[in-house]
Formats: sequence, C-alpha cells, structure tokens
Amino acid sequence: MRFRLQLALLCLLAGFLHLSSKVAIAQALTPLCNPSVTSQVVVASPAQRLAAGAKAEPPLTDSFDWPDTPLGVIRTDAGYEFFASDGGAHYRQMWQGYWVGNNKSGSFTTTMGTLDNPLGSDNPRDVSVSPNPNRSVNPIYPSYGYMGGGPVYQVPAGQKGAGNLLATYHAELPNDALYAALGLAASTDNGLHWTDLGEIIRLNQAYEVGLQGYEIGDGPLVLSPDGKYFYLYFPDWIANGTLNSTNAQGVSTTTNVSVARALASDVLDAAFGLPPHRAVAFQKFYEGSWILQPAIGGASTDLIPLAPFSGYLDIHYNNALQRYVMIVSDDTNFAYAESTDALTWTVPVSIGAFGPIAAYPTAVGLGGDPHTLGKSFYVYYTHLPADGSGWTNGALLRLTLMCQ
Repeated sequence: MRFRLQLALLCLLAGFLHLSSKVAIAQALTPLCNPSVTSQVVVASPAQRLAAGAKAEPPLTDSFDWPDTPLGVIRTDAGYEFFASDGGAHYRQMWQGYWVGNNKSGSFTTTMGTLDNPLGSDNPRDVSVSPNPNRSVNPIYPSYGYMGGGPVYQVPAGQKGAGNLLATYHAELPNDALYAALGLAASTDNGLHWTDLGEIIRLNQAYEVGLQGYEIGDGPLVLSPDGKYFYLYFPDWIANGTLNSTNAQGVSTTTNVSVARALASDVLDAAFGLPPHRAVAFQKFYEGSWILQPAIGGASTDLIPLAPFSGYLDIHYNNALQRYVMIVSDDTNFAYAESTDALTWTVPVSIGAFGPIAAYPTAVGLGGDPHTLGKSFYVYYTHLPADGSGWTNGALLRLTLMCQ
C-alpha cells in the first residue's frame, strides 16, 4: 500500500481505481437504502498521528504512515481495538531484549481507543508479520518489499481457534511500480504477534518487472449468506499486460469487483489446527463457477462490469437491510452498493467526493458487533492532501452514512 503521495499519484496516473467512463446500466436488484452522509469528522489529526508515532512500540525506524490500509475493528471489554498498517519501514532492531521487525515496510499496528479516538491514549504497537516457521508455506515471503494489513476477523465461540484473530494482508513484490497480492496472517495473542499463513489471491496478470502499477486493495473476510464460506473481494487484472484496455472480444481487462472464496471451516482448521498453520486454497468466481479458476493467478468474472466507480472495496452485512453493503473508493469519490446474495450487486451510486486523496474506506457498525452495520453506520478513511506534504499532513477522517 505505502500510500506516499508519489505512489498515490502514480496509481492515479496508471489508472488504478479509476472513475470508469462506462455508463452504468440498471440491474435487477433495487437498493433499499437511499444513502446520505454527514460532513467529515477528523478522528486522528496530523498532530495526533505525530504524537502517536513518537511513542509507538518498538521505537520507529521510519515515519508513522498510519493508517496505510483499511481498519480492522473489534469490540473488547475495554472498548474498541483497531488494527491497520503503519506503512513506514520496520527495520530489524533490538527492543527490550528481543529482535523485532524485518526489512519490509508495513505492519499490523494495534491501538486501543474509541470510535471517536481510534489512536486512544496508549502506545501504538507496531508488529511485523513473522515468516511461517515452515518456510514451504510461503516461499515468496522474502521477496516482499511491503507487507501490512488491517481487516481482522475474530473467530466466534464454538469454532476452531475461537477468540483468535485472522487477518488479510496486502503484500507487494519489489522492482515494480506496484504488483500486489493478498494473504492471510493469524494471531493467537490478540495481535501481539502475527504469523504469515501464505498468499491466497493473486492477479490473473502474472508478475513481471516493469508492469504498470496495479492495486489489489485489502478487503475483509466476509461470510457467505449460508455462513459456510469466506468471501474476499478485490479488483482483478485479467492477463494481457496492459492496464485499462480491452481484449479481442471487447471486454475490459481490469475488473471492478471480483471475488474468491474458501470453506470457512477449512480456513480456520488450517490456520489454528495442527501445524503447519497455513492458508488453504481459495477459488475465484468465474463464469458462474467456483471450481474453474484458482485464486492464485486464475481468471475472474466482474460482478459489476458496468459500474461507474471502482477501487478500494469494503463489504459488510447490514442487519437493518438484511443485505450486504459495499463501499467503494477510487481515491476521491465514494460509492455505495447492495446485494442479497453477495454476488449480484446494485450499480454503485455516488455518496460524495472526499479527496484529493481519500482511501481505504472502512464501514463500522454502531452496535455490539462493529462488523455488522445498521441503518446508520460510520465510514472511516485515510485523507492525504495534494500539496506534496504526503503523510506529514495525513489524517484519519470519518463520515456517518444514513439510510433514508
């Protein structure tokens, strides 16, 4: 992710998460919610971020580029716990008698706070994702230049690994403008340590030095309507080596919304059962089938091919609507969509422009479970100015979305 200003501009110029020129067509599903949003509220100012970085543990070896991913949010007895990547470098160092960090940028940063103050008053904990003890689980691990994440799934009672945390992470290969993959990491101590479980999703376009930059995002794990599968949504790049073009059949080679899945019970058993702890194989949804294309490099079908907006994708279930809700950000514009089955979506409708750089939207419910939305809910996002100051003046902002 590493959303430094120059990278953001590169992604924008490369067409990453662009505002599509296609004209949206009506789909069979009609949205129940007519969304409206409040004015932005600053919940972590540049000064608050600077102060938090000064007391982060272990001491920073670079700038505090937080939050450089969508947020993960869980409810605890003490309030709320937040997870997001600090995009700064975390070089290996001795701290309190232990070697910590690695040679990568990115981390899982943990803070304890409130919905009005996610940084809280305690020291942020920056934790690098440790390599799997069994190196065969992810032989690509040493090649990542960035590895960070935020979206977190807390295993419910009665399931394998109950109480433990499972998170998606965003990893980038070096020597390229931006080539990213998605993987899973696990924590059995509430985020004090994270262990790599391996990659689960790669673009259909294979890695090659010199490719144009393309962002795959970092979305949350979403339970399917029957509760049996984990779904993970992402924009895909269908192989042809050129961004934002069409193939011989006139079909766009970048998707707005693709999805992959795996059995939730298999994922949890592999992550928290007998070692080696690892990720199981996900499958991409392609031409109406879940068994034709692997999630590592396979092709995928665009679930909203004529969407007028594409970009970062955040999906949660809305209990008031009895539907899934999607928030999309193309770095400037936010959009809203709904689904009853998590596959057929309404055309995303605009809910406003919040840039110049407004990234990593995270919808948070206001009830007992922050992952479940209601008639009104919060949308957090990272805001960076376009004056060249980048993370120095970066802030975490929040909207309230209300359904009319």
